[in-house]
Amino acid sequence: MSMKSPSIFGDKRLDKDYLNLIQEMSASGSSVINRACKKSSDKKAAYRFINNENVTVRRIADDLVSQAVTNVRQNGFEEVLVVQDTMETVRDSVVRRLQKKGRTVLECAKTNKGMRTHSALVLDARTGVPAGFGYLQIWGRVPKPLAEVKEEDIRSDRKRQPSYYITDPETGETRYKYFIPVTERDSESSRWIDSAKTVRGELPDDVHIIMVQDREGDMYPLLTLPSQLKNTDIIVRASKRRKVMLTEGKEQDIFEYTESAKVTHSYRIKVGKGPRKKGRDADVELRYGKMRIRRPHSPIYPEKWVDLYFVRVSENKNTRSDKDTIDWLLLTSMPVESVDDALKTVTYYRRRWFIEDFHRLLKKKGFGIEDIQVESPHAFEVNLAVCIKSAYEVALVKKGFDSEDERVPATMAFTPLELQIVSRLNDEYNTPKKIYRNPYEKGSLAWAAWTVACEGGWSAMPSQSKPGIITFKRGIDRIENIYMYLRDAQQAPICG
Repeated sequence: MSMKSPSIFGDKRLDKDYLNLIQEMSASGSSVINRACKKSSDKKAAYRFINNENVTVRRIADDLVSQAVTNVRQNGFEEVLVVQDTMETVRDSVVRRLQKKGRTVLECAKTNKGMRTHSALVLDARTGVPAGFGYLQIWGRVPKPLAEVKEEDIRSDRKRQPSYYITDPETGETRYKYFIPVTERDSESSRWIDSAKTVRGELPDDVHIIMVQDREGDMYPLLTLPSQLKNTDIIVRASKRRKVMLTEGKEQDIFEYTESAKVTHSYRIKVGKGPRKKGRDADVELRYGKMRIRRPHSPIYPEKWVDLYFVRVSENKNTRSDKDTIDWLLLTSMPVESVDDALKTVTYYRRRWFIEDFHRLLKKKGFGIEDIQVESPHAFEVNLAVCIKSAYEVALVKKGFDSEDERVPATMAFTPLELQIVSRLNDEYNTPKKIYRNPYEKGSLAWAAWTVACEGGWSAMPSQSKPGIITFKRGIDRIENIYMYLRDAQQAPICG
């Protein structure tokens, strides 16, 4: 682009170190600096960068959000899905080393769960192609030392725990913490609400936002958000046994109420494979309707009820009896008045799984964030944020391939020089003797992604399954290696 980009850190050297580290991580496919950087000078620059006080996750997040907003505007997205989730990074070896040294560990001492990341990805609702991040926050807990953890701190009868009570510093009044709105206390759950408000504030007012959450996002203040935020709706998978308000003051359990609704449609869906699960086809039944949900007993929220639509997708229990049987109860503020509306809601919810794939890419088989060895919490957070930026570009390419939409430009994911490399490689995979050739229009993201998959080891034959995210990672790694060689050798015209 000819337009000059604003400085991210207010320092040209830090901006350069940031871009170099992103490229090094992309080329190596590793989040570990010693593996990503080959030259000793690059390693020194990288460690200097992540330990610099002026380099913060907040500034990196602002850069990511700015890029997402730009992509939404340039590509004319009118309706977007904002999928959010929390990820934990467990670093056992680092935790043990810090504990031996008696240093502060920003981890959960009892369960040994690591640093946490809450992110929200903005996707085009029509294609599912991501525009970028709308929100990113990384944090760690300061736990009690293991020696000080008492049995009463982890028992199920939580109302009796001293830690579950908060003393107001002004009045001295002691209150049970769950009698205080989630947005007014220091709670990790509040990030689900903060994320929605942040994204709405950043994106243009005329862009329709649909917040899509899994079961962790089933909290009453999030269900009432559409009434507070302009041009915003929600889709949440229910987890809590809320009460549906019926006539004559009666109530019914939300799962019992929706299960008793009439089946309006039956169809078959593909269920992707996962950890210890095989991919399969599932025959499901569809129910939908509208209901009024009563607020929880605690009168801390002003809305006494919230009117929502529901979509229930359930697998026939006569055909399967294992724990993997599909049973999704989706709550949404969008009108669901036909089978098409219900199916669209299910499609939007299933696109939330993109963030699950993205988190898988960050972990062991991908960038290996568990192997980051830096001890300083600040340095770790910055290192992880840079890795997230690198990994996102791989996930974007895969989604471009899956969408098969030729209207999405390749410039969303590739620089001009990288596109020249992709074009040259594409020529090699599309010789006249080839039977299965790139079917997409040149210059589209789907076209570029097809080439990346081939470079990652995909044969492009119909008998072979679609390439997975790790295949795209290998392809991006190879392209980035070529890119860095040409950049360092200043021989870019070789791709002309």
